[in-house]
Amino acid sequence: MATEAPTEVRTLRRALKMRHLIMLSVGGTIASGFLLASGGAIALAGPGVVITYLIAGLVAIGVMACLSELSVQGQTAGGFAKYAETSIGPLVGFLTGSNYWLAWIGGSAAEAVAVGTFAQALPPFHSTPVWLIAFVVITVDIAINLVGVLLMGNYEFALSTIKIVALAVFVIFCIGAMLGIGSPASGTSNFTSHGGFLPFGVAGLFTSFLLVFYAYTGIEMISVTAEESVHPEKDIPRALMGTAALVTVIFMAAILAMVAVVSWKTLGTSSSPLVDALNAIHAPIFANLMTLAIIIGSISAIDCGIYSGSRVVFALARDSYLPDRLAVTNSKTDVPTVALIVSALFIYTGVVVDLLSPKIAYVFLGSLATLGFLWAWTIIPVMQILFRRRLGAEGARNLKWRMPLYPAIPIACIALVGLAIIAPIFQNTPGLFGINAGALPVVAGAIYMAAWTAYYFLYAKPHRLAAAARLASADVPA
Repeated sequence: MATEAPTEVRTLRRALKMRHLIMLSVGGTIASGFLLASGGAIALAGPGVVITYLIAGLVAIGVMACLSELSVQGQTAGGFAKYAETSIGPLVGFLTGSNYWLAWIGGSAAEAVAVGTFAQALPPFHSTPVWLIAFVVITVDIAINLVGVLLMGNYEFALSTIKIVALAVFVIFCIGAMLGIGSPASGTSNFTSHGGFLPFGVAGLFTSFLLVFYAYTGIEMISVTAEESVHPEKDIPRALMGTAALVTVIFMAAILAMVAVVSWKTLGTSSSPLVDALNAIHAPIFANLMTLAIIIGSISAIDCGIYSGSRVVFALARDSYLPDRLAVTNSKTDVPTVALIVSALFIYTGVVVDLLSPKIAYVFLGSLATLGFLWAWTIIPVMQILFRRRLGAEGARNLKWRMPLYPAIPIACIALVGLAIIAPIFQNTPGLFGINAGALPVVAGAIYMAAWTAYYFLYAKPHRLAAAARLASADVPA
């Protein structure tokens, strides 16, 4: 790709309102990390996993409070990766952006395979290959993103609304089953039977941390939308805090409803626990509708992945970390078309790898997504602490939006996210290449960090210096 700065426009169009920001974040968060993997979390901790979901929800609110304080300072371009660059340094800024891009690429590829797999359960798609379904969905989402950010925002608003309504109806159905409406009452015995509320003790909660924390990731993508928000200083903090609270309530209600109507021992990751719960209360029609809602949920997450991935690549290229051609935008739509297409090609590749070698690819794609997101959740409170220290007590009193309980909240968030990363290491579950399955994401994350760091020193840093020199020479009067 050419290294000369392109002549096309390198700014994005402000078109997203707060409703778009919230639903984009919901779309990226409520996906297979909850709709499917919640069964795995329940299997690790039993009914008491609801405590882990509460802890993770509070951490999500805390991290978004840190990001809210950073986001009202007037800087909208580049999202929190740009904050990392300005507060810690260019290497950390680049690592934050590049790992966040990988998180969305890996997560979107996994979601596309999930769409194909779940769609095969529906009669019209029984004989349709998973890869074909996945490719069609990705292609449709690419086309919508290419048209323009407002169409993408409205599309995501519709898909995310369907997810929220489906989960609300799911909770209502389960409450009805508990109370005996239309069938014998199931009551609350499933919370304490089959080994008790904490069948594996506190250790079960400890090992479920990573799966549960991963379910909440995606809320922070609102920061990436700031450059395309109509009123970023006002809407970004409100959307961050509102989405974190909304998702926490939804997850808590759905987990409580799920565990109330079906034994936790029957839940896992071979099927959606929500569908299993509806089948257990003899609601087969709505179970099929829930399968459709889960498919829509994953399609929504792919759309968010394509959007977020393209904006991160665009921002990194505009700052000369990546080839300049990736910062080109369409002159009519202001969409970063090259960055979008490149990100989508990597998602296609992830789908192919997943289908050719599902066991290895699952770990590969999963670790891409998990470590990328949780790296962001660690860096955000670190940046907030550094920001406050530079600001001083007097400057902090004059903030437009100030996070309460500083520095207790950011310190607690850093500690608990770190705990979520290391907790699975103690599962002692066989993995690949002789490595403990719980340690695989950490090992893979270390490899990604090393590769990105090498890229930074071999290409990105020299390229940025050359770009700065060209800019300086252009500013010198003839």
